[in-house]
Amino acid sequence: MKLCLLPTLVTLALCSACNSPGSATPSPQPAACAAPVAVAAPAAVTPPVAAPATVAPVAAAIATPSALKAPVVQHVGESALKVKRLVVATGVKDREPLTSSDALPADGTAIYAFAELANPAGESENVRITFERKGGKERVGEVTLPIPASTTRHRTWAFTRFIRAAGVWEAVLWSENGAELGRTSFEVKAPSTSGV
Repeated sequence: MKLCLLPTLVTLALCSACNSPGSATPSPQPAACAAPVAVAAPAAVTPPVAAPATVAPVAAAIATPSALKAPVVQHVGESALKVKRLVVATGVKDREPLTSSDALPADGTAIYAFAELANPAGESENVRITFERKGGKERVGEVTLPIPASTTRHRTWAFTRFIRAAGVWEAVLWSENGAELGRTSFEVKAPSTSGV
């Protein structure tokens, strides 16, 4: 009587957050946490039979779960965007900000927030730019700007003419889901009231 070695499939759940194996029958877990992996395992055989060469690496991977590479999972709500620059400017020329060391006027002159971002691994998403008065409740802008996918450098900007109060203001860059990506301060001066 001759017995054959028949490979069977075993399901191994591996948590991508901690790289630890789960049970053979995974309990209900979030979809981003457990990724079932089907691997071949030899069936028990009474007489010694030479195992195929492909079984040894699989058995080694089962013995050392850290050898299994879990896919990079972007959790819901996270942004893949990286902010390279966020500056306040008096204008934009040739896709570069025109900056000034002077305080900006609160007279309806356009004030720009210029952002340079990278999105090399993420999908396209939108960002928002707001202008907020520090220590106050004034908030203007709320400009939504698209950021394309698979780009290492994307420059974009927004502006407002509605900053009418003097003081310290901040340009704030927000992700699509409302997470703050960056913030920069700038000073606004009251318009001069020289008489004739």
